[in-house]
Amino acid sequence: MITTTTEAWKQPLLHVYAASGAAKVGIFKLSAGGTSDFYIDGRVVTTRPDGLRAIVAAMQAVIRERNLLPAGTNLIGPAVSGIPIAAALSLALDVPYIIDRGAAKQHGMGKRFEGTFSDNPACLVVDDLLTTGGAVLKSTEGLREIGKTIAHAVIVVDREEGGRENLARAGVEAHTLISRAEMKAYLAKP
Repeated sequence: MITTTTEAWKQPLLHVYAASGAAKVGIFKLSAGGTSDFYIDGRVVTTRPDGLRAIVAAMQAVIRERNLLPAGTNLIGPAVSGIPIAAALSLALDVPYIIDRGAAKQHGMGKRFEGTFSDNPACLVVDDLLTTGGAVLKSTEGLREIGKTIAHAVIVVDREEGGRENLARAGVEAHTLISRAEMKAYLAKP
């Protein structure tokens, strides 16, 4: 979890996740089998104007404080959840963004990445949820295959299930806005 000099954005972000029902504590069955005591559905937040505003305010603060998007750096949104975040950040920061489809199309030009890369090979990936790091790692691998570099990813919620460590092993620093522990503590407030 990164700590910024001013985290005025954190409470509104926690609030929108809780108020929208996107984050819940209980016992939930996972798609991979097993169970979890914490449920998060980031798409509930990224499809709401107040949710995107809260995410963008937080990400802008972190990106600026850490200088994560120097001029010419490519902003990448992995499908599906990273796309609305990248689009909203693109508008707020007045920079273009690239969509990572996750795999090349089987028709047309057969492209995996949609949009126009700058001449700078550096990329910043943004996404809504970090569990094991799979989505960001998949983008990282695809970007590196075409000669791009990635050292940082900004992610809204860290489920604290090994994703940060998996990204670090791949040379990517995860800058997360909210941890699982913070979200659970917020949800436990009366």
